[in-house]
Amino acid sequence: MRKSRATAVSATALLTASLLVGSASPAHAAPTGCTTWQVGYMVYSKCTGGTGTQAVHASGLHVNPVWGPYSMDGPRVGVGEISSVNFPGTVQYRGVTLYD
Repeated sequence: MRKSRATAVSATALLTASLLVGSASPAHAAPTGCTTWQVGYMVYSKCTGGTGTQAVHASGLHVNPVWGPYSMDGPRVGVGEISSVNFPGTVQYRGVTLYD
């Protein structure tokens, strides 16, 4: 009887594990269709597809040379929303940071 009880416990454990794996939530995908643009000192980014959040990233030279190279990130926003940052100097690079 011990053997059949051990088999039943193993079968129950296997069934429970397979149900847990089968009910896992789907993986998130990073935002897609992202663009950046700049108007004066303002730098913007927007993503039009996918899931998750994104934030604009800008780097360049600060208006005060003592600061030297400088970088800033805008707020994390959802798909379809605009992230913006007011960069205090000359922007040399702008991009999007993606989060799932």
